[in-house]
Amino acid sequence: MHPSADFDTSSLKSYTVSTSRTNLDVRKSNWTSLWFANLIQYFCGLQMSLYFTSMWPYLLKLDPTAQLPFFGIILASFSIGQAVGSPIFGTWTQKTESFKVPVATGLVFCCVGNILYGILPTIMWEVQWLMLVSRVLIGFGAGNLSALRAYVAASSTLEDRNTAVSLATGSQVTGMLTGPILQTAFAFIGDGVRVFNTFDLDAYTSPAFVLSIVLIIMAVMIFFYFSEDYAGVIDEKKEDSDVIIPPFDRRAAVVCIFLWFVIQTIAVNIESLCSVFTIAMYNWTSHQAIVYGGYIETASCALSVSQYLVIGLTRVGKIDKRIQILFGCIVFCIYYVVLLPWPFYPESLLYNPNVTDGACTYEWCQYVPKIPFIAYILVYVLCFGIAFPYIGNSIGTLFSEVLGPRQQGTMQGVFAFFGSVGRCAAPLVTTFFFNSSGYTWVSVEMLTFLIIGALSTCIFWKQMIPLELIQKKESISNNNNHKV
Repeated sequence: MHPSADFDTSSLKSYTVSTSRTNLDVRKSNWTSLWFANLIQYFCGLQMSLYFTSMWPYLLKLDPTAQLPFFGIILASFSIGQAVGSPIFGTWTQKTESFKVPVATGLVFCCVGNILYGILPTIMWEVQWLMLVSRVLIGFGAGNLSALRAYVAASSTLEDRNTAVSLATGSQVTGMLTGPILQTAFAFIGDGVRVFNTFDLDAYTSPAFVLSIVLIIMAVMIFFYFSEDYAGVIDEKKEDSDVIIPPFDRRAAVVCIFLWFVIQTIAVNIESLCSVFTIAMYNWTSHQAIVYGGYIETASCALSVSQYLVIGLTRVGKIDKRIQILFGCIVFCIYYVVLLPWPFYPESLLYNPNVTDGACTYEWCQYVPKIPFIAYILVYVLCFGIAFPYIGNSIGTLFSEVLGPRQQGTMQGVFAFFGSVGRCAAPLVTTFFFNSSGYTWVSVEMLTFLIIGALSTCIFWKQMIPLELIQKKESISNNNNHKV
């Protein structure tokens, strides 16, 4: 697809708002709607990780015969549902040019999934399969993140785009990081009570019921707080526009999608291996791994949130997005380089295949050195706390700018789809590597992805820029006449 002959392609340039009848320079971002969209994205991110620390004990309580392999499928089912839902919701918004109904529908699916998760003790029939169904429904509903990303891009002006996308991405990531912390807050309920002699309100089910209520309230509020006046979109069919929106550069879009796939893979690797890694590496019990891991995660989360605020609200966010992406890749690489089995690490692992907790039980424990504890703590908190904001925010913002001031629902759906594919595939590959050879090949795998991502950014440096619009030939002539 190429610009029409009616347009002067030699005038290809970055959009100058002062000379365009699209009036982008006088439009204003609706921050009430954008902040509400951020709140929804927070809860969508929250649902990805809220049950991670409690789901296995909950499943064992419901069915003591449950096995880890099927539990792994349950963990992946959220991402499977999201992979299906993301392109559907994205295309829906693209076709209808409306966000209210698609986003509200996604929240309703999440609500139904959470209610099903909470009433499993009442049903007590095929609970493993019903838990899987509940997670698929929640994941499918959370596919409305693609619609929300497109909404943020459509509703923010070019001037506000960086801040809007930074806060939106930060909201989702904050939800993902605080999920396990909020689950811990419900632990004081313990065994809880049985309401109406039917429903159990305990540490496992209460978060699901509370979240369901919140989601329904937000689904209703969408119709009152979502403005569909798109400050960041040029509709050439409806507007007296003096510019044409050319096709976006597919190479730049593919690089952004690949980088999003990589950081989602990194995120799920952390979630799936954190406890297992520390148990094997530092002889922690399962309880210690959850508690101490929570402390470490909280510190990393706090640093990450602070960096999102810095990016969104200070001049740091104005730094070239490509530079921020390379910076994030380098910081991630530092973490995985530290986790390589360097021969100068002095200590060995405690190998004991006869126990199930508090020791390293894998064959590779006999020859793989122990990562120094201080080094692990520092790189985990600092590298993840810093890298995620800079690379995650930059990819989201740059992808939106590469697509240009058009409706982005379908492409944001594709963007979210590949992120979900990463979250589905990573646990399977990572678990295989970890069981067979420890953390070595996991680190090599992620270093390879990061290096490919960084090199791709450098190779397509000139293409990874905001979309350049084409000024109409007649508009150029008019401007020249005015000058005369």
